[in-house]
Amino acid sequence: MQAVKADTTCNWLCTGDDIFPAMLAAVDEAEKSICLETYTFSAGSPGEKFLDGLVRARARGVRVRVLMDGLGSVGLPADFWESLRKAGGEVRVFNPFSVNRVSIRDHRKMLVCDDQTAFVGGFNIAPEYEGDGVKCGWCDVGLKIEGPLAAELATSFEDMFARADFRHKRFVRLRKSEVKKSVTWPKEQILFSGPGRGRSPIKSALRKDLARAKDVKIVVAYFLPTW
Repeated sequence: MQAVKADTTCNWLCTGDDIFPAMLAAVDEAEKSICLETYTFSAGSPGEKFLDGLVRARARGVRVRVLMDGLGSVGLPADFWESLRKAGGEVRVFNPFSVNRVSIRDHRKMLVCDDQTAFVGGFNIAPEYEGDGVKCGWCDVGLKIEGPLAAELATSFEDMFARADFRHKRFVRLRKSEVKKSVTWPKEQILFSGPGRGRSPIKSALRKDLARAKDVKIVVAYFLPTW
């Protein structure tokens, strides 16, 4: 039986060699639930390791759900998740790709186990993210979160998983998002992203931080600012 943490602890995992083993260990330790959300999920390593771990979790009776983006994971073989589905796992594709439905994507990368341990960051589950980010693999950053904030991330996953097919009338599809904007604790704050219209809490926070900053350092893969 896992102990429930009263406080939140956070640890940076700055390479694929760090984050993937930690995520797989959390999958193997899960007792009740696993929520995995990603933009790109590719066959090969580490994807096959995640598939095997998720199937083993189902064999233990763990509820397993996977959400991947329809465009980011378009290259994944159609039968890749067959063994997980046969084991009782649930797999959904967010906004299945078609030529007239290219926009509105799910770029979030998140794993939540038992509502107590979570991983967020920029790592997709694909071979190019393995390595140290210098000699091998893309340079990215991730965060391991343990404690009550993990449950908030699980709740956010629930909302995205429920809206995965995104096949709604245009008016409904583009209305202001009902996704929770942020959660603030004594020392931590989560800013949520998701499809829909309305102000971005991330953009608002960046503007406030930049307005009062005396020193700014930015590490980013893509820099495409609005006017």
